Amino acid sequence: MNRLTMPWDVMQFELRRSFTMGRIAMWFALVAFPVAIIATMRGIALASSANKFDPAEFIEPFGFTLYFLVPEVTCLLGLLLWATPAISTEIEGQTWVYLALRRSGRRMVLFGKYLTAVVWTLSASLVSTAVCVWLIGTDVMLRMWCVMSVLAVLSCLAHAAIFLLIGVLFYRRTMVSAVLYTMIVEYGLSFVPALVNKFTINYRLRGLLANWMGWENVRSNAENIFGSEPVSTHLMALSALTIIALGFALYRVEYAEYPTQQEG
Repeated sequence: MNRLTMPWDVMQFELRRSFTMGRIAMWFALVAFPVAIIATMRGIALASSANKFDPAEFIEPFGFTLYFLVPEVTCLLGLLLWATPAISTEIEGQTWVYLALRRSGRRMVLFGKYLTAVVWTLSASLVSTAVCVWLIGTDVMLRMWCVMSVLAVLSCLAHAAIFLLIGVLFYRRTMVSAVLYTMIVEYGLSFVPALVNKFTINYRLRGLLANWMGWENVRSNAENIFGSEPVSTHLMALSALTIIALGFALYRVEYAEYPTQQEG
């Protein structure tokens, strides 16, 4: 197998293997969850407006809800299922020993699994975003769809790298470690009005949301949550976090000694 094409071969294999009833149902569940919430919100807004629903009046509440449901929930749930157990599944399946014997096999397989997690999760996120924006029906629908789609891409790339690193470091308690990281760091520290929240992915994504949607009044009222940095700063921070986490995961997996099932 050519080392340059090995990650793509791994991704194709993993995606073909994902066509099972359980994983397809999981994909539809990730798509349906935000759609159901947005549809419910639209129904409530329609009822409260005496059947004269004006989406422009609810653009910010709908926008914040959609952002939270897709880049911060759907993306993370999908990546928890795909990126986090990248190593533990190979160890449990007793296939790790064969991958470890191949030259650059460890890194290439891990990178292939990273691509798989991003593609699988992003597909659900983009479909869900498109349906939700269509349901909202605002006059800035195209802008909102573009912004939420780009945020979903950035969220998948960055969070997948973090979860992959967690999976490499804590292969015995992978899911527990990833859930703790998510709850403490991304849903906890990212709202703390201190320097530490600037090192979280969700803080950067919220800053991009406010910048790209032009919600300056929201930023001025909640600067600790949405930040005041320009777009370039948020993008550079996300790029640095992604590259560092993914690079360290690939470096670590090359030299780590994982026990086989018999040894464990």
